[in-house]
Amino acid sequence: MLTWRVMTLDHRDATLSFEDVVELIDEAGIATGAPYSRSDVIEALSEHQPACVAISTAGTLVGAVIARVGGPDAHLLALALHPSWRQQGIGSSLLRALDQEIIHKGASRLIALVHPGQVGELAFANQGFTHLDGLHLYVRDASMVPEELATVERYGGGFPESGLWESMKGFSSTKELLERRVVAPLAHPDLADRLELTPPAAIMLFGPPGTGKTSFARSIASRLSWAFVELHPSLLGQGAAGAAALRQTLDELRRVDRIVCFIDEADEIASDRAERPDNQPIVNELLKAIPTFKSRPGRLMVMATNSIAAIDLALLRPGRFDLIIPIAAPDEGGRAELAVDFVPAGDPKEIAARTDGFTPADFALVAQRSAQLAFDRALAGGESRVTQEDIFAAIESTRPSVNPEAAERVAAEAHTFARL
Repeated sequence: MLTWRVMTLDHRDATLSFEDVVELIDEAGIATGAPYSRSDVIEALSEHQPACVAISTAGTLVGAVIARVGGPDAHLLALALHPSWRQQGIGSSLLRALDQEIIHKGASRLIALVHPGQVGELAFANQGFTHLDGLHLYVRDASMVPEELATVERYGGGFPESGLWESMKGFSSTKELLERRVVAPLAHPDLADRLELTPPAAIMLFGPPGTGKTSFARSIASRLSWAFVELHPSLLGQGAAGAAALRQTLDELRRVDRIVCFIDEADEIASDRAERPDNQPIVNELLKAIPTFKSRPGRLMVMATNSIAAIDLALLRPGRFDLIIPIAAPDEGGRAELAVDFVPAGDPKEIAARTDGFTPADFALVAQRSAQLAFDRALAGGESRVTQEDIFAAIESTRPSVNPEAAERVAAEAHTFARL
């Protein structure tokens, strides 16, 4: 007859080691609780978390159970039974012994997440565990390992808050383009690979100031749940020193998985070398660094400039930037959308017709100015609400960020440089 005895791991025979327990878990196949790994078990054993073992009369380890206590709850990390000793009641005995151990540690409930048919599942039923129907376990790997996070934070980066993509109002056509050509292929790399579609790894955004280029770069990272790092050209320096700083920075960042690296004011470091000879070392470095940065999947470099015509042409040739995308001021439909968001008291269509060249920042200014007009009137005893007349007056006093000349220039540059 097969016999065994159960004891706590702290009272085991001196010849039994933690390594023996881990070896049993490895041999027992699927034995760890659903969300936990082998390393979680090893860490718990080293910290003397509650653990019980079953030893045969011959001194062989035939079963083990390990838990981790956190407040009033203890979470089962592993229940392992030697293949030759299953269906003998060992699992039930181990769980009874573990129950006493977690009580001594201050816990009042033992929680076990297991796969259907997992080793020891019958023991849970025999020991009075409640099976909760309708629960689903969701597991996701962390976005990055600690070393990668340290690199991101060293350069002032982090994870943008969620919802930024949805908050980008007034740019429906640009959002649709970026969603289809940039976000979707990066978010679904397996499908892209199956269809032999190469997701973009470097894109250039260009357009007048205030059109949301930085916001788009950050919102792409938010949409993908990737890290975001912005590199400021002024901090890189000039000449050979700037080139060396850029090389070191991009070399470190390209080792990080799932990251958007954003460089604004690209014309400061990547302008035509014939016009700015002092930029030659940095431009030369970019020509080498961008393909290297692109060589590993799960990374996106975004550069932005107010003047695409000033960028060195060698950088704009195919092979560096996969997409070159113009970001113009919101069109009339976009301005109507912004009107609903910023000045809901007015007629969106009428406001859109009066705000050619206005950016989201301009609409925010209109909202403040119209509110100030209503505030001043209310203090004087007049009507205490923002009226459409207030909004029109605020529009009249606000200069559009994108004047007609700037709009014409970006349209001409889009015809010459855009790669969509």
